[in-house]
This record gives sequence, C-alpha cells and structure tokens, in this order.
Amino acid sequence: MKDLSRLLQQGLCTRCIGRVFASIDTGLTNHERGRMILFSIKAETGMPVQENEEKKCPVCHGIFTEFEKYYEIVNSELSGYEYRTILIGSRFPANIMEMEAGIQEEYGSLGESIKKEFNREFGKFFTAITGREAEFETPDINILVDTEYDSVNIQARSVYIRGTYMKFRRDLPQTRWIHDSDMHESVESIIGEPLKEMTRSHNYYLHAAGREDVDVRMLGNGREFVIEAYSPSIRQIDLVNLRDRINNQNLGVTVSDLTLTDSTSVKKVKMEMHYKTYRVIVECENELDPAKLENTKKYLSGRVIYQRTPIRVMRRRADIIRERKIETVDLLDISGKRATLEITAESGTYIKELINGDGGRTDPSMSSIYGNNLRVSELDVVNIHRSEK
Repeated sequence: MKDLSRLLQQGLCTRCIGRVFASIDTGLTNHERGRMILFSIKAETGMPVQENEEKKCPVCHGIFTEFEKYYEIVNSELSGYEYRTILIGSRFPANIMEMEAGIQEEYGSLGESIKKEFNREFGKFFTAITGREAEFETPDINILVDTEYDSVNIQARSVYIRGTYMKFRRDLPQTRWIHDSDMHESVESIIGEPLKEMTRSHNYYLHAAGREDVDVRMLGNGREFVIEAYSPSIRQIDLVNLRDRINNQNLGVTVSDLTLTDSTSVKKVKMEMHYKTYRVIVECENELDPAKLENTKKYLSGRVIYQRTPIRVMRRRADIIRERKIETVDLLDISGKRATLEITAESGTYIKELINGDGGRTDPSMSSIYGNNLRVSELDVVNIHRSEK
C-alpha cells in the first residue's frame, strides 16, 4: 500500500482522502473515512496530523461547502416547472477528473468519483429542502450542474398522451415538414399546438400507428397515436379539456380516448400491424364493365400481391419488394366510369398502387387484371381491425 501520508502532502481535504477508498466499506461518509485514515496516519507516525482546508483542496476546491449556492442556482432555473421527482447530475472540469483518477489509481482504484459523490450528496441536500423525491429511472426533471461555470441545465421528461384521431380533410399531411415550423397545418400541429400551450412545452411530436396520405381521410374507429410534449413545464393537465380544445378548433381533426402514458407506448403504437378496410372510388377513362370488375375483385380477394416500393415514395423508402395479402374486395357501387369498392388488406399495403399497378411495380394489380388503366379518385380508411391478429 502506498504511503497514506502522501495524500495529505498533496493537499487533499479529509473528504477527498476518504473518497479514495470509498468502495472498501459501506455505511460511512467519505468524510468519516477520511477521518479514520488521518487517525491511522497519526497512529503510525506518532505525529500530530493537520487536516487540509477544503477550499484549498486541489480536487474539490471546497465545492461540498457550497451547496447553498448551487441550490439557489438550481431553484431559480426550476421556477415555473411542475415536478415531483428529480435526478441530479454534474459536470466537472476534465483536469479535475483526470487528477482524481490518477490519485485513486495509485491506491488501487478503490474509490468513487467526485461527480458521483456530488450527485448523491447535493441530491440529498436538495430533496431535504424541497420535499421532492429522487428518481433514478424516469425522473420528471433531470438537473445537470456545471461546476466549472456555475450553470445549470434543466431537462424535463416528456409528457406522453395516447389516443385515437380521425381526419376529415383531403389536404392535410400527418406530420409537419419541419418540426420547428408551424407554417403549414398537419394532424400533428392540430393536436400538438393545444398540448404545447397547456403544458408550456418547448415542442411536440406525433407518433402514430402508420400514416395515411395527405389526400386520404381517416374515418371509422380512428388511428391510434401518441403525442409527445417535449420538455414541458406543466405535467398535470385535464385531458377532457385538451380533447375539447383540439376538437373545437374545427380544423378537420378530432381526437378521442385520451390517456396519459409513457415513452414505452411510442414503440408499441408504431409497431402495431393491423388489417385495414378502405373505401375507394375508382375511375376509368371508359365506361366500366360490371362483369370484368366483378371478376377482378374475385381474383384479388384472398390473394397475396407483390409490391415494389412505389415511385411516389421512393425518395424516403427503401426500394424493396413487399408481400401483402388482400383479404377481401367488395364492389359497393358502379356507375359509368366510377365504382366504389371496399378493400380489406394487410397493414402496409399501398392501396393506390393496388389499383393503378404503378407501372407494373405492384403485381397483380386491379388495372392488370381488369385490363385497363384504373386510378383512385378518392380513398378513405374506414376501419382499423385492432382486435384482430
């Protein structure tokens, strides 16, 4: 074992000496360990031992005597935040961390870092004054204290709300093109702006179970989603009030079944793979032949089709071939050059391409079986079969 008196000679305060051996025993503070080491040095040398002043310690510089100062800084930054649980973190200058690691390595690397002790002890100090609780997994507030510049960074945990939405417009994208822009309406902004106002959050993000095209309505039982309020000041909100604020905008989007949830719901919602039923108005350049259309829908019902990534989405999708099952195709109405169909298909089926064939990239398609070019005039999602596997 190295000469313990060298720790004193290097100017370390009692706490920092004790921290060098923090892992050897539990139930003691580092200051208590340091006192025991000083007693051992005195017993071994028979000479009086003088504790080094904390303010002059080359490692901590007396930071553990400055909790009142850091409390005031943190408390000021937290003004306006609603929270119940916290987690304290810290940043120390690199040279201090390197110096401490070098000292501890000389004595067998049995200690803990100054960051770890500061986080623990200042956390206790802060919670004792405020009555808030420490939470190590999902705190409402993460507090990062920069001890070099005496500054604080506050990160509030996002608030997540799950629900379903319906969309009644054919000119509305699901998400904003730029997440920091409110220049264009979207399903995301129509839901997110009232939430942002109520939670006083910095931003918001929509996570949905799939998406419909801009010109496709989402009807029936609605699409499941999670809306995330990013870095909110207010955590407890009235979900009935939020629902009414969203719906009463009369912007073509309504929400229902709102519940508070957590971040794990985002993955669950985005991973959901349900069959969907669509109502499609199909057009042809010529009068539609009822018999040929009947044969076409019978041929496709229950069939697996192959869809190469559509040309219209290739810039944002991998160019691969997907197998998708068409469960049923029902002919609801036919009049002249237009027909109304109801199609139930596997999640991820490109319905527009199922109809038009996308230049042969979808095979078979309704156009290829019918023998003429067909196109989608209007498309609605009318049911998402969430209870079915």
